[in-house]
Amino acid sequence: MEVTILCRHLNNDSYNIVASRGKYGFTLLEIVIALTILAIAIIPILNAYAPAIFSAAEDEKTAVFTNQVRGTISRVMTLDFQTLSSNQGDPVDLVSLFGSAEEAAKETFTFNGKAYTPSVAISDASSAQGGLLELTVTLEQVSLKTLKAQY
Repeated sequence: MEVTILCRHLNNDSYNIVASRGKYGFTLLEIVIALTILAIAIIPILNAYAPAIFSAAEDEKTAVFTNQVRGTISRVMTLDFQTLSSNQGDPVDLVSLFGSAEEAAKETFTFNGKAYTPSVAISDASSAQGGLLELTVTLEQVSLKTLKAQY
């Protein structure tokens, strides 16, 4: 902002224009005050959004793991009853369950730079009478169970 002042000399009737030096930019004090006000306003806003951001990341992880577990349990369900029955255990060796290391490796996936492999458990659910197996697929906090019957 520039201020212009008109001055009248006492000796004559003419006016001279005297321009004061213009002010360019902000002082350090003004910048510090503005940053302080911004910090006071932004910190509560960030604190309000932080739980939502962390919750969204956890929800994404749960959704990805749930979909992977669903895929694995669907793949296990396609195997015949005899194969499942002969591979009972907790956890099951995926190589012997799927028949090869290449097939077992299809269950491993990477999420956020870390490799994950679901765990498969097969147990007798028929009270030792045979004909019913409980299949459980677990991946960290996600675990799905289903039954497979011999018919």
